[in-house]
Amino acid sequence: MFARLKKLFSIDIDSAELENARTIPAFAGKTVFLAIILSIFVSISVLLMASVFDVLPVTFSLAIAYGIAMSWLVGGSVALFISFCAWRLIRKLYHSRDEFERLSRTDALSGLLNRRAFNEAFESVQDNASLAIFDLDRFKAINDCHGHSAGDIVIRTVANTLADSFSSLHPVARLGGEEFSVIIKGGQQGDRMALVELARRKIEALTLNFETDVVSTTVSVGVAEIVPGRRKDDIFISADRALYLAKASGRNRALHENEMHGVQQEYRSGVTLLNGSAVRNVKQGQARAS
Repeated sequence: MFARLKKLFSIDIDSAELENARTIPAFAGKTVFLAIILSIFVSISVLLMASVFDVLPVTFSLAIAYGIAMSWLVGGSVALFISFCAWRLIRKLYHSRDEFERLSRTDALSGLLNRRAFNEAFESVQDNASLAIFDLDRFKAINDCHGHSAGDIVIRTVANTLADSFSSLHPVARLGGEEFSVIIKGGQQGDRMALVELARRKIEALTLNFETDVVSTTVSVGVAEIVPGRRKDDIFISADRALYLAKASGRNRALHENEMHGVQQEYRSGVTLLNGSAVRNVKQGQARAS
């Protein structure tokens, strides 16, 4: 009983209700009703005191009727206006809070999720997903040759390409600098890898006109699986290692953590052959010199 009375006389409203236009009449009506009840209570109290001291100019019953009518007319009108103004103000405050929250989770340059928002999304995913880390290749050379304005254009264009390549189901974030990440949810591992490869090819095909120059870029990508029981730090480290190996083995490629062993063997063999060739060239040069 007490809980019902508390609910009846409460005018609390949460942010979800503020988004629903149908709550406006309910909020205003409840406020008006409570204001009228309070006004009637005050009027009757004053009239009772006036009756005790015999200062009423009319009969008590007529004074009560007049007081109730004025409570409905004046109190209701004033309360309706005040409740509407209060509702507008509260809604504006909630929207300002929501906008501040959105900005605090958004990277200013790219418009993607920032690192904080990415960490929250990453922690919430437990299964059937992949973490892909994208890193622009030779981005420093773009800044050095064309200036940081060109670098900013590249960042924004790549960000838009990633956002277009993945649906809203898959959180896309800029981790900082030229590094981006995508949490790809659902489907099979091969399907998720195909989405990563498609995004890589789209970025590879980009050509950006900056002043008199044409700027292009590529990305290297490391991918790791999100599975139950696996620590998030380990997943990120594995994706980062795959990214490093993708860069070391030629850049402009997407590498899954399951492919790392084979690529490492190829990379080491290539380095060995290269070093062997260099040694032979040095020895041949020394022989000719002697």
